[in-house]
Amino acid sequence: MNFDYSVVIRTLGNTGEKYRCMLDAIERQTVQPAEIIVVIPEGYSLDHRIGTEQIIRSGKGMVTQRATGITYAKSDYLLVLDDDLDFPSDFVEQMYHSMQKQSLDCVLVSGHWNGTGIESGGNSMPGRLRRLRLAFTGQAFYSRKKSQYYDVVSSTGGHRTFLNHEEGLCQTGSFACFFIKAKAAKAVDFNEDLWLERGTISSYAACDDAVFFYKCFLRGGRIAYTKATDFSHLDAAAGRPAKDRLTEKRNRLYTLARNRTIFWFRYIWPSRHNLKTLLGGVYGMMNYAVYSTVVNLAPKNWPAIGALMLGYRDALRFVRKK
Repeated sequence: MNFDYSVVIRTLGNTGEKYRCMLDAIERQTVQPAEIIVVIPEGYSLDHRIGTEQIIRSGKGMVTQRATGITYAKSDYLLVLDDDLDFPSDFVEQMYHSMQKQSLDCVLVSGHWNGTGIESGGNSMPGRLRRLRLAFTGQAFYSRKKSQYYDVVSSTGGHRTFLNHEEGLCQTGSFACFFIKAKAAKAVDFNEDLWLERGTISSYAACDDAVFFYKCFLRGGRIAYTKATDFSHLDAAAGRPAKDRLTEKRNRLYTLARNRTIFWFRYIWPSRHNLKTLLGGVYGMMNYAVYSTVVNLAPKNWPAIGALMLGYRDALRFVRKK
């Protein structure tokens, strides 16, 4: 088998043994990478090294680091990773096979999450209460079609993520790990989307996955999941640290409200200028606000509700400036 690929990793250097586990998985691959690019912000250090990495310094930010790594990569294919994953020795080989078999530009794998009580791999699907919550907030609607996908109509008006099949193309997916042609990744020009992390109340960059993959789709990229392999997300949660649960909730509600709204205005509405898209966007924005307010009515959570409203306000201000 003859193909060159670059491994592109973003890290803060603070995931410890989980990062070492991922480096071990890279070294076990049946097809070795032509280069390993590790993007770490200025002022941070790495505890573990393979010894052949190319260390790239960047500004701090999940989007900034992702965009920087993709820009520097030189191979025809990219394995783009977070810093807390584990995967089998034939991981890259299987994704490459799936890409060639389906004539894809990007291959996704569902992954499963360790230590969090959440599983999205295999044949598992969220429970009924989770489905109801996702539907009410406009984040996802579960389809019983043979292809098994979530049809997200909140900020997307039809945006689809397919799970565990090889037939259908999708428009979003897991940003923790994907295999993509370098040409398709660079065409996204992710440096245009630093708004995802700039001007927010925290470094939490919600919706970076939706923006990246949907832009890839708009530029003609063919994206699909594969069942041929899988990865484990060890979930070090290093990318969105918070002092306490209230701060974490405040950051999350603000950023989701802001970034989902801007995403809809910048990319979804212009590309799908129809009634379904309009209704989907309005439904998602209104219901997410109502749901988040209702479940946080206790006085101790009022700062989080305030942050949610601030997120919508800042999104509208951002859109008006454009």
